[in-house]
Formats: sequence, C-alpha cells, structure tokens
Amino acid sequence: MKKTAAFLSAIFCASAFAFAASNPAPTGQSLARTFPYSMIGQVEFYSGRSAYVGSGTVIKTHSVLTAGHVMWDPDYGWSTHMLFTRSLYSGSYISSQYARRKYILGGYSTNANYYGPDSVLAFANDMGAMVFRNTIADGAYAGWWANPTLLTSGGGSKLLGYGAEFHTGDELLSVTTLDAFTRTRGGFYENDSISVEGGMSGGPVLEDDGSGNLYVVGVVVAGSDHPVSGGIRVLDTKAARFIGSYLR
Repeated sequence: MKKTAAFLSAIFCASAFAFAASNPAPTGQSLARTFPYSMIGQVEFYSGRSAYVGSGTVIKTHSVLTAGHVMWDPDYGWSTHMLFTRSLYSGSYISSQYARRKYILGGYSTNANYYGPDSVLAFANDMGAMVFRNTIADGAYAGWWANPTLLTSGGGSKLLGYGAEFHTGDELLSVTTLDAFTRTRGGFYENDSISVEGGMSGGPVLEDDGSGNLYVVGVVVAGSDHPVSGGIRVLDTKAARFIGSYLR
C-alpha cells in the first residue's frame, strides 16, 4: 500500500528491508555540511493538532522546496507553525526560521481531496514550497533542473531527507537508486530499487550534470513496503512555472 512518506510511522514493516533495495543511511555530518547538502533541512509542522516532520531544500534565497502533503492535508487544510531547520545534524544546525508564506502546486489539493492523499493523482501534483522573510542560507541555494529524462536513463539518483522511523530524525539520510525511475502518471515517478523512510518527504532528488555538479530534479513524496519502492514528484515544465511564479 502506498503511504505518503511524511506521515509514515513505526507501522512501516521491517520486512521491507529484506528485499534487494537500497535503504536510507546517514550521510555523516561532514558531508551534510558540504554544498549542496547543506541546503537541505528538516521541516517541523502541525497538521491539525498533531506534529510531524518532513524535509526540504533551499531552492532560492528566500524559498524552500518540499512536498505538497507537507503543506496541506484534506482533513486539516494548511499546515501551521512550519519551522525549517537547515543542515540539522546530531542536535546542531546552521540556521532555523519559521515560514512566512506557503504554496502548493496547482491540482494537488483538488486531487488529494477527491481521490485521497495516497492516490497516484495526488502524488502527480505533490509539490509545495515555503517562503521566508529573511534569506535562509546567506543568499546561497541549491541549483535545480527541470529535466525528467535524467531520471529514466539509469540509476545513480540520490534521494535525501530526515528520517522519522528507523533513524532519530536529526541526521540527514541518503539513498541512491540502483535502477532508473519509471513514470507512473504525470509528474509522479517510481523506483523499486530503493526504500524511503518516513520524514524524508519533501527532501530532494539530486542528479549529476556530468561535470560533478548536483542539481535538484525532484522531491520525495511516497514510499511503499509491498513491494518496496520510492516515489518522487519530478521537476518538469509545470514545476518550473511554479518555482518561477511563486518563489523568490
């Protein structure tokens, strides 16, 4: 059964890790504090009266890219008290700031409300962003690339985020695909060579441009334990318009 990764809990079956898949592991603080990994942070938020964690990436000087379901829920509407803690690792961090504005990709709330947040149609639009009053990383931000073909040409994509199941939640996790992604519907792509952990939702998918430079090409949005797989919302033309129109 598909489950949005930000809302996964300890019910995630340990048997999932018996499959031949690449599993999330801590990056280590040294790598986590190296660009562009240092642009990734943990998102703490409330949905209704319950607290959750997700992940996000500084994508512009005042903006963080994340998953739509981190921002909005069919039952409770917009998330509140959204705190982005950049480069969190073992209790220390570089910066922390509450979001001023929130956005979701067009079509997400409609499909999540009608078909459910775990539906393929919701995942196909599962992208959101936070805008902050002050610069987040002293003007620095990760580069992004709207090029879905990078994900279907082979393995080696790197997914990152903060765990909330098998790991404590205060260390950056990383998992690398062994095979190419497959397009499921619209902007939702899946890969059965990886597993993702609750809390990683909204974290970046990074691809190398061939010259050693890493670019954000998608965000983590879903995980499945039967069969094991990871799902992402890619950066495509629609996502590029979203970023260009609302983020600064």
